[in-house]
Amino acid sequence: MFMNFWYVAAESRELTDKPLHAKMLGFEFVLFRDSKGKAYCLSNVCVHRGASLANGKVKGDCVECPYHGWQFQGDGACTKIPSLGKDGKIPARAKVDSYPIEEKYGLVFCFLGDLPESERPPIIDMPEYADPAWRTTVQAFGWRADWQRAMENSLDPAHTEFVHPSMGYQGERADYDVPDLAVHEHVWGVGTMTTFVSPDLPHEKMKGLKGAGQMEAGSTTWGVGQSVTKLHFSPIAWAHQYTFTTPVDRHHIKRWFLQARNFRTQPEMDTPVNERNNIVMLQDKVVVERLAPFCTPESSTEEVLVKSDLVIVSFRDKLKEFERRGWRIDLEAMAAAADGKAFAIPSPARRFAKGWAIDAAPTVTPHA
Repeated sequence: MFMNFWYVAAESRELTDKPLHAKMLGFEFVLFRDSKGKAYCLSNVCVHRGASLANGKVKGDCVECPYHGWQFQGDGACTKIPSLGKDGKIPARAKVDSYPIEEKYGLVFCFLGDLPESERPPIIDMPEYADPAWRTTVQAFGWRADWQRAMENSLDPAHTEFVHPSMGYQGERADYDVPDLAVHEHVWGVGTMTTFVSPDLPHEKMKGLKGAGQMEAGSTTWGVGQSVTKLHFSPIAWAHQYTFTTPVDRHHIKRWFLQARNFRTQPEMDTPVNERNNIVMLQDKVVVERLAPFCTPESSTEEVLVKSDLVIVSFRDKLKEFERRGWRIDLEAMAAAADGKAFAIPSPARRFAKGWAIDAAPTVTPHA
């Protein structure tokens, strides 16, 4: 898992003036809105005696610890320690990590890392969200799966033929293959588009295959947990699916699925569209949750890869690039630490402020 990227913690509608608990990348967080409605995300562990801030209350512009009433404002600084009295001096180390938040597309994005604003990867652009010619629906799913396996499934151009019966022929076409892929790369990700035959699409030029037509489809990643899948059923009927994948821990993920469509845009079509999306996502879930090994192998020698896996290889190369930047969290080092030791993903404030009670999460040492 990687720090220094934007991850979705919740939908905006879920965030109120009550503390909201979220688990991301194996760490605990508390989210809340202050008296003006501004959203904040803090490390959930109180630096006093380790209580869960998410079990406390929001008092004015602060979240109050349920154990001893310590109050922490949106920037993570402790502003009140009741046991010290009204004139008590608050220790400088009485602070927790605070993480930048952006609310876009009806989602709450948290930047889990310490990069300054000018160096942070941007959130993927979704121009269809504000376009009146498009209609967008939002769905959330929980999987018991490895986040990287899930991302690779979204990228994979060869699985559609066998996993999704409405879009493939289960290998029954004698002329089936995946054409040579043209992988495109940008600074934060990789992707590809390809053309394939779908049984759901009638096409006048496809006389040899009854009820079958050609469509263009492909996916592009953005960072480590964001992707867009573009389904072009015809020159004018398109669906663009934006998936935001947040690793909860090593064995669980949560996915927010935003599908924008420029056809059947009436609100009453949302229900049948979402029902179909549920079926397709379940088809992927059944496969991905049963992969072995559970996580993506560290070495490609543990798999036999072919030309249709080129975009998968490119994605893994991009992850190695992020690892070389020192952004991969060392989960093994954390597991080997003293039992129960708390860690926090370092926030931007750690770049200029010293004296933190909770150690920053270790990262994998980049290879030369």
